[in-house]
This record gives sequence, C-alpha cells and structure tokens, in this order.
Amino acid sequence: MGEVGVETLKKAGEESQKILETVISGKELLGLEKTMSDQELEFKKQEEERKKQEEINKLRREMGPGRKVEAEMTELRNKREREEEEREAYFEKVKQQKEKEQQQEMEGYVDLMAVSSNPAKQKKSRGSALVTKKKHQPDMSQMSQTTEFKGKIN
Repeated sequence: MGEVGVETLKKAGEESQKILETVISGKELLGLEKTMSDQELEFKKQEEERKKQEEINKLRREMGPGRKVEAEMTELRNKREREEEEREAYFEKVKQQKEKEQQQEMEGYVDLMAVSSNPAKQKKSRGSALVTKKKHQPDMSQMSQTTEFKGKIN
C-alpha cells in the first residue's frame, strides 16, 4: 500500500502542476503584465498610428474634397430666417385684411343704423330714381323775346 500511496502522490503532484500551468493569472487576463519591452511597445504604437493615418487618408481620397459644413449651416440659417420672415409677412397681411373687412362691415352697420325706420324718410333719403323731375322753367327775363311762351303771359 505504501507504493500505491507514493504513486498516487506523484500523479497528484503532476496533475496539480498541469493545473497551475493552465491557470491564467489576473495580470495576464487584464494585460497588466509586461510582455513587451518599452521599445517594442513604442514601435507598435507608431505602427498603429501610421496605419490609422493611412486609413484616414484613404477614406478622404475616396470621399472627395468633403463638405463645407459651416457654409451649409449658414445657408440653412439664412433660409430658415427668410421662411420665418415670409410667414410673418403673410400673417400680417392676413391680419390687415381681416381688420379692413371688419372696418368695412362696421361701416355697413353704421349706415344701416343711420337709416331711419320711417318709410317716408327712407324714400326721401333713397331718392326716387324712376320719377322724372319737373323741368325748371326759366324766368321771363331769361327767355328770349322771339320764343313762344306756353301758358299765360303776364
């Protein structure tokens, strides 16, 4: 039994050694352990920056000269201001038109209120358009002596 115990301890030791080798430490997991020297790290950063700049330049060439955002923003602001001014002018015009119509309506009411309810006065104020007026005859002094007079002569 002693040999079996020694053999078991050996196998357990070997297995625990394998387990320890496969376990990842927290430093390795988070990348806190230095795996590169400072020079290698600096070189890698420069290489990544160079690749990044090449990619940016490539995208700029593909996109063309680009947009002038500030000019577009100014144009949009001006357009919005013009639309706002046009809208205000339209509403002001509509408001003035309504005020004018109300004033005309009020004048119509005033005219109606001024008209008397007495039919004789209404006829007098209207005037008789269909009735022929009597022609005014001139005086004797205004008439020529050669004309014939109708009616009596004094």
